[in-house]
Amino acid sequence: MVQIIRRPFRTAPQQFSPDWHPVVRDIYAARVDSAAEVEKKLQLLQSPQALPDIALAAETLARAIRGGEDILIYGDYDVDGASAAALMMRVLRKLGARVRYFVPNRMAHGYGLSPAGLAACSPLPDVLVTVDNGTRSHEAAADLLAQGVKLIITDHHEPDAQLPPAVAVVNPKRHDSRFASPHLAGVGVVFYLLLALRRHYVEQGWDFACQLTDYLDLVALGTVADIVPLDFNNRILVQAGMQRLQSAKGNLGLRALCAVANLNPAVLLPSDIGFALAPRLNAVGRLEDMHDGVELLLCDDWATAGDYAEQLDLLNRDRKALESEMCSRAMQVIDEKQAIASAYLPDAHEGVIGIVAARIKSRFARPALVATDAQESGKIKASLRSVQGVNIHELLAFAAQSLPPQVLQFGGHALAAGLTVQQEYYAALIEALNAAFYQHIGLQAPEAAIYVDGELPPDMLHIDWARYLEKLEPWGSELPAPQFYNRFQVIECRQLGAQHTRMNLRHLQTGQQIAATWFFQVADFRYGDTIGAVFQMQVNRFFGDERLNLLISHAALA
Repeated sequence: MVQIIRRPFRTAPQQFSPDWHPVVRDIYAARVDSAAEVEKKLQLLQSPQALPDIALAAETLARAIRGGEDILIYGDYDVDGASAAALMMRVLRKLGARVRYFVPNRMAHGYGLSPAGLAACSPLPDVLVTVDNGTRSHEAAADLLAQGVKLIITDHHEPDAQLPPAVAVVNPKRHDSRFASPHLAGVGVVFYLLLALRRHYVEQGWDFACQLTDYLDLVALGTVADIVPLDFNNRILVQAGMQRLQSAKGNLGLRALCAVANLNPAVLLPSDIGFALAPRLNAVGRLEDMHDGVELLLCDDWATAGDYAEQLDLLNRDRKALESEMCSRAMQVIDEKQAIASAYLPDAHEGVIGIVAARIKSRFARPALVATDAQESGKIKASLRSVQGVNIHELLAFAAQSLPPQVLQFGGHALAAGLTVQQEYYAALIEALNAAFYQHIGLQAPEAAIYVDGELPPDMLHIDWARYLEKLEPWGSELPAPQFYNRFQVIECRQLGAQHTRMNLRHLQTGQQIAATWFFQVADFRYGDTIGAVFQMQVNRFFGDERLNLLISHAALA
């Protein structure tokens, strides 16, 4: 059973302009703490000075650039990491640095700054700068220290109680941080380091031959793709970055990626990053090597950018095919009686198991685990995705207490986690996870709740309102796009592809007919059924044609 709940107000709607439509005032009142957060100017960004170690990091980096030292940017294989690496490379090249980059391979090197990754970086540099990783890389940091490499860590993941040995650890989540926007993405942290670097150059009277705002499209890309909370500071960065991307001067690689995705950059939305651009970039990191993704973002030649974009598009199609096949196989082996929907697929591709776990979680409305044999002999890797009210990271911690020490390694947060377990203990882990669920959660997951912005008035079910709503904000994590609950009559309901539904609906009061799409759900409503639907307004754009479409996230007979 799903509860449909009106999103509560965080501030009074009367705070906002009386010229606004009441629905728009209500939307903002349910999402921001004051009317001051509506105006998103770059001048309102938080100052870099409150980030621990940032001045020291900037000074060390400046000395390395001007001294001709060998600098290595150590990235990550997701979109945030690729964006951060490309941003750092572009700016440091402009400043005349001797700089190169390395992105670890998901399967060969694993996540983050690791001994395996460092072994592939020969020769070691004078200065190594991590982007989007490194906060918990104690062993690798100690190795670099022993070999005389100056290490600067830039990251946004949760730190341990003790930080790795480094010249500087720039992370807004450090326990001693006074930075008021702790939700920066990895690329956001890099942008702030570059702001501090520019300040250092100016203080020294040196020429900073670079306009940092020229690269805000990369900041928007990584911030949206990493689904970090869009607090006020991040909204400023994303809005400015989207404006850059929509201009004719936007990143050439991203414009090439828009071309293969049939998107017009001039009207690009953050949701297009999430659903079209990021999956294509992530595909290369999942299935092959994110090096080509970074090269796309560094490209200044249209023909070469087009070649990279076509390659990423083909890989994304392969990823979709793999995902579909693995979803089908997983559905066949899941025990529906268990609290955790788990599937062990020995030969599945490591790069796709997280997506499959997310699909299973949505299908069964319960936590899901998808596992496969790891490259390291005798071990199994798994990805987990959870639902509201079930902290999967805590359940893993409880389950670990039932297993011998050292047989399970895991990390993550409340709604997503990853683990490696010795093969002979996999069955015991699944049993312990389910036992932890029953002990700490109950017999089943808490009733799902969907928050809506009320019922949309009939006169707003119009494409002009859809255009208006999509321009209000860079909607995203913790600043959700407006969604409404209305009742409709079903005129047509048919399956779209293997996993989706296409509907034609009639408004009960006005008789207006509206197209609707429900992704990753095959519905079987019949002609004449009355349904209650939760939906977002969408402008469906295709080769210059624009039509109103409702994006359904939940529907049931009413």
